[in-house]
Amino acid sequence: MAGMLDVVLGLGLVGLAWQAVRRWGWPWGAVGVWLNLLWFIYQNELGQGGLFYLRGVGLAFLLAVGFRQYGLAWALLPWPLWLSLRFDLQMFGAYLPAWGEGLVWGAGVYLLVGLFKRP
Repeated sequence: MAGMLDVVLGLGLVGLAWQAVRRWGWPWGAVGVWLNLLWFIYQNELGQGGLFYLRGVGLAFLLAVGFRQYGLAWALLPWPLWLSLRFDLQMFGAYLPAWGEGLVWGAGVYLLVGLFKRP
């Protein structure tokens, strides 16, 4: 049940970000910083934790790169986790498989979207 709530909240955050970009004209990079921070706080306080955070960020990062939103891609790097780990990259090594899994999910979603967008 918690996984479904995470998906619904993630889609809600993406919808909120879409509205901020389309309605108010904010750049994707600035919206991505806040999106990343809100997702990190939610996952650590109410969600499933750092591993699910990294899966979501990895998925969004790859989609941002695929759709050429490079400012958003930079904003979606896992900088809140790096800050909480005090930039100790040895401790971050344990989180790399989850981030890689998110990147693979992002590649799959990007390929599926590409299949349906072709003429």
